[in-house]
Amino acid sequence: MKASSVYYLLALSTLSSYFPTCHGFVTPTHSAALKPTNFNSINAFPTNDSNTFLSHHTGTSTSLHLFSPNISDVSSLLLSNNEVVLKTIATGLGYLLGAVSILLYTPIAIRVLRTKSADGLAISTWWLKLTSYTCTDVYNIKNGFPISAFSETLVITVEAVVILGLVTFYQQRLDLKTFVLAVTYFLVTCWALFAPVGVGPSDSVIAYLQGSAIVVNVASLLPQLKQNFVRKSSGSY
Repeated sequence: MKASSVYYLLALSTLSSYFPTCHGFVTPTHSAALKPTNFNSINAFPTNDSNTFLSHHTGTSTSLHLFSPNISDVSSLLLSNNEVVLKTIATGLGYLLGAVSILLYTPIAIRVLRTKSADGLAISTWWLKLTSYTCTDVYNIKNGFPISAFSETLVITVEAVVILGLVTFYQQRLDLKTFVLAVTYFLVTCWALFAPVGVGPSDSVIAYLQGSAIVVNVASLLPQLKQNFVRKSSGSY
C-alpha cells in the first residue's frame, strides 16, 4: 500500500480523538463485503496484500480493503471508445462517397434520355466498365467487407448497367449478340457470387480479377477515344 494511504489512515485516527464516534467501513478478514460499523479509534498497518490494511477495533482484527483503478483497464476502455468513434466516422464517409458517386454517370444517362440519342457513346466501353466494376464488387462481397467499404463501386455498377441499357436501346442493338452477352454476364456473376467452395472461382482467382479491374477500366476508354477520333468529335461521354 502506498505511503499516502498510510498517512490518510493516521490522520483519520487523529481526527477520531476529537469526535466521540467515527463512522467507517471495515470488513472482517477474508470477507468481500463492506459493512458499516462505529468505532472510537482505528489503528492500521499494511499486510502482504498491497490492497489490504489490518486494523484493530475494540480488540477485533478486521481488514480494510482499499481499491485503486487499474490504469491498463482504463486505457483499454479509452482505446475501445476511440475505435468505435473512428469506425462510425469511416462508415459514414463510405456511405457519403457512395451517395456522391451518383453524380459520376447519372448526367450521361439524363442527357441520353433528354436527347433520345446515344450515338456519341461506344457500347463496348460500357461493357468493359461493367465488367471492371463487377469484378471489384465480387471481390468485396466474397471477402465479407461491409457495404460502406465499397458503396461507391456498387453505385457506379448500377449506373453502368443503366447507361449500357440506354445505349443498347437507342442504338438499336437489341439483337442476339447483346442477348448472349447479357446472359453470359449474369450467369458468370451469379456463379462467382453463389457457387459453393470448390465449384466457384478460388480466392486467388477473385483477387487476380479484382487487381486487373483497374486495367480493364482504363482500357474501356480506348473504344470511346477511337470513336471520338474517327468522328472528330468529343462524343457524349
